[in-house]
Amino acid sequence: MEEKLTKKELKAQRHEEKLIEEKKERFKQNIKNLTLFIGIPLVVIASVIGLVLISGSSTPPSSSSIKAPPITSKDITMGNKNAKVTLIEYADFQCPACAAYYPLVKRLTSKFDNKILFAYRFFPLTQLHQNAMLSAEAAYAANKQGKFWQMHDLLFANQTSWADSNNAEAIFTGYAKKLGLNLNKFQKDMNSGEAKVFINNEENIGTAIGVNSTPTFFLNGTEIQNPRSYSDFKNLIEQKLK
Repeated sequence: MEEKLTKKELKAQRHEEKLIEEKKERFKQNIKNLTLFIGIPLVVIASVIGLVLISGSSTPPSSSSIKAPPITSKDITMGNKNAKVTLIEYADFQCPACAAYYPLVKRLTSKFDNKILFAYRFFPLTQLHQNAMLSAEAAYAANKQGKFWQMHDLLFANQTSWADSNNAEAIFTGYAKKLGLNLNKFQKDMNSGEAKVFINNEENIGTAIGVNSTPTFFLNGTEIQNPRSYSDFKNLIEQKLK
């Protein structure tokens, strides 16, 4: 049975993209205002820096699709490392659209199992979501104990329970306990500089290639438009497998 995104899920995705575009437009307007006081060269420099900081992305390439760096041993992956088809997702655990795509992706990785290699890359939208970075750090800490995908599932499945919480760290520690993790190590890893460096590095690379919203998917290294249903997503992968 074809599984399509609901109207609510599509609305959440459009809302996510609209917020990012609004930030870009506000910044552009501020730049125009600045031209009354400063020279053009400085404005150009400020524009490049500001768009990266505010929107979480650089200006997208002029081509219709962008390329992702190939999957390496540093990536968090599941599936067949020698598969001819790779699927990469840049995502934010607090992003409603990512949560909407989560069951589709989980179903796909289950169906194709050993035929594809799937990689999750961190892209926390910290300007929009108060617990985006903390949830990424929780997943990173779980990965240090071999339980990334279990934490990944809990975070997306329970997103509405922690998204607006001021005590999200305690909630994530509860998930770690449920998964049987060493809690002292989990908390140490979650709050480590190592976690922040890893997450920021993945986000920065995503920004550099033109990722500016979540989720963003790459099939065999090339960006794809987000499929509107499980069937559409499945067909794309099957075409690559042929």
